[in-house]
Amino acid sequence: MANKGGKQEPESLLINEAQFLLADKRTQLAAVRTGLALLAVPMSILSVLVVTSRMYHFWDNYWYLVPLLLLCFGLLGLGCYLVWRGVIKLHRIEKALREIVAHSPHLKHLGLGRARDLP
Repeated sequence: MANKGGKQEPESLLINEAQFLLADKRTQLAAVRTGLALLAVPMSILSVLVVTSRMYHFWDNYWYLVPLLLLCFGLLGLGCYLVWRGVIKLHRIEKALREIVAHSPHLKHLGLGRARDLP
C-alpha cells in the first residue's frame, strides 16, 4: 500500500499489518462459530418441545412455554446477527489482505491472498 507521497511502505510494516488482519480474522471466525452455536441451542430446545408435546397440554403450561419460546427467538436473532456481522467483516479483512499481498513481494508466495482477484 502506497503512502500519499507515492513511497512504498516498509516491508516490516506490511507484514505487521497482515499479522494484525489475520488475528482479526481469527476473532471474526470465533464470532461466527459462537453465532452458529447460538443458532443450534434454540433449535434443539424447540425439537425437544416438539418431541415431548404429547406429555403436556400447551394451555396448561402457557406461562412456562411463552418465555422459553421468547428466549429461543432472542437467541436465534442474536446468532443470526453474529454470523451476518462476522461474514461481512471477514469479506472486508480478505479484501485488505489481498491489497497487502499485492504490494508485498515477500508475501505474494505465501498464499495469503491472490493479487489477481483485486478489483
